[in-house]
Amino acid sequence: MIQNEDVPNSVEIIDGHLDNFFESEEILVLHEKESEVVHGDIYIVKPNDDRNYNILLSCGLSALPMQVPEGFDHLKFAEISILLPPNWNLNYDDFANENNYWPIRALKQLTKYPHLNDTWLGCGHTIPLDDRYPVNHRFTAIILLESITLPESFTYIETDEKDIYFYAAIPLYQEELEFTELGHR
Repeated sequence: MIQNEDVPNSVEIIDGHLDNFFESEEILVLHEKESEVVHGDIYIVKPNDDRNYNILLSCGLSALPMQVPEGFDHLKFAEISILLPPNWNLNYDDFANENNYWPIRALKQLTKYPHLNDTWLGCGHTIPLDDRYPVNHRFTAIILLESITLPESFTYIETDEKDIYFYAAIPLYQEELEFTELGHR
């Protein structure tokens, strides 16, 4: 696993941030057991009376700075969120079914992607999904956007050590991916 002693611990930062917004009983953490890149946990925030959806959050992408272009240093730390319907099967026993597990797989893939490819992820970026996803859904990529559901106070963490942006991961069909690649012509 890649380590950088100079980078503040993202887990502590994100844990503290989540404590400001949610009750501990609303949060479930899927701890990654092993990783050769960065340790990537997935947080599941369960629905409540005010929030009729599950929030899945990555925690690990921001463990290391991404290789951002010059002038984009403020974007070198990020995490990814996916919103799912309240009835999505998010119990451990349901994960054997790839139709339930694929959003978690996507977050894990996105958490490692920039570090494996010496690149960065930001708003508007599209990332292809690998071939392990269920054939009954036709998603071929993910686009990262600013969340229109979660408040900015939640999707941006500012600390003395580093700033972390949470991007919303939106699955794309092949036709939608082609549309983004054509530059909206």
